Amino acid sequence: MTTLAELRQHSDVSSLKSALLQLCGEFGRITRLDILTAMHEGTKQAICFLRMERPEQEQQLMKSLGVGRFGGEVVFVLNLNVTAKADDFAPSSQWADSDIY
Repeated sequence: MTTLAELRQHSDVSSLKSALLQLCGEFGRITRLDILTAMHEGTKQAICFLRMERPEQEQQLMKSLGVGRFGGEVVFVLNLNVTAKADDFAPSSQWADSDIY
């Protein structure tokens, strides 16, 4: 089982997305996955929003990861394993592309 600590080892959205798809596959099918990247105090973060096919699958996932729900979606924030550069200390964010709807 992949844990949040293991997910934090990823340094890019692509590998994080792949790991999330694998993890969530243990609980069911993801119907929506959005990842917002942001810089917060020099740390690159991935804010993950996801929906599973059925509510009970989401409940199992949330219990397994110790995360919650916001606005109807499972939501959690991960600090990514990226070394910050001097110009990364300004707040910024952007949506990562998602091909899951």
